[in-house]
Amino acid sequence: MTLASYLRDRLPSACVRAASLALVALALAAYGVEVGVVTLVTAVLAAGEAVALLVDFWRRCGFYQRLDRTADGLAEHGVAYLASELTREPATLEEAAFLDALRRASKSMADQVAIMRAEQRDYRDYVETWVHEVKTPIAAGSLVAANNPGPVADAMDAELGRIEGYVEQALYYARSTTLDRDFQVREVVLADVVRAALRRNARTLIDARVTPELGELGLTVSADPKWVEFMLGQLMGNAAKYRREDAEAGRLRVWASRRQTGMDAWETLLFVEDDGVGIPPEDLGRVFDRGFTGANGRRYARSTGMGLYLVRELAGKMGLTVSIDSEQGRWTRVTLAFPASARR
Repeated sequence: MTLASYLRDRLPSACVRAASLALVALALAAYGVEVGVVTLVTAVLAAGEAVALLVDFWRRCGFYQRLDRTADGLAEHGVAYLASELTREPATLEEAAFLDALRRASKSMADQVAIMRAEQRDYRDYVETWVHEVKTPIAAGSLVAANNPGPVADAMDAELGRIEGYVEQALYYARSTTLDRDFQVREVVLADVVRAALRRNARTLIDARVTPELGELGLTVSADPKWVEFMLGQLMGNAAKYRREDAEAGRLRVWASRRQTGMDAWETLLFVEDDGVGIPPEDLGRVFDRGFTGANGRRYARSTGMGLYLVRELAGKMGLTVSIDSEQGRWTRVTLAFPASARR
């Protein structure tokens, strides 16, 4: 609130006071009061009105500025609706009425937030339970296929593997809303996580005739290995899905390096690069959007637009950053950047 906006707001009442003051001056003059006395009385009353306006502005401005600062501070944490609870007690009846209305609105918002969080928690619990339950028949189907080798069984096993991949996506999507469970950051060697992801996605890469090539992976980072393994699995699945049709085999390169970010701080970069169909330039800026499939998604019917979205979401939850570069028709490279730490 500025002084100009305050005066504009008070303009109607100020006009009424000015008109009243003019009538008083005219009445005094009509009764024969000396002009000097009339002028003095008018000036004193006008000055009193001006001082009263300034004092009222200063008091109101202080109240609203304190409220704004509190709201701005809480907005950084997404709880600006709690500003009324942390604001100093009001000094006037008007401020008290305003704060009372604001607190009732804040309480209603807090109640709704609590309800939504409870519903979200129940939904996540249901999805996690469902995923663990559905894995049982998937594993049983895979076991049946393994015990009855043949082209049909192999095809069925491949489809079961895809189903399991989509089920994993559903599980991690539900968990991406919160990391209060099943999330443990510890020091891990990138080679261990990469090899675990390769073992888990070996069937997909073999069926697509994609050969992995591993570079330097002996670096240690702080992360949850299970979550990083899932993210790498999504990238490996994309390498298999978007292999060039004109090539006899595809190539998947995975390597890591470190770059200095401070005096004694280093950032670890993990690169996952394939030589597939690449991404059109017009789609490159949107590939991390939820459900976005782009030109390649319309060409490949199995694309869901959720893989890279989950990679970005989970990376953000763990404090990692992810970026992507591509040249259409030649290659795609995804880079995972782990937080800076002291060099080992």
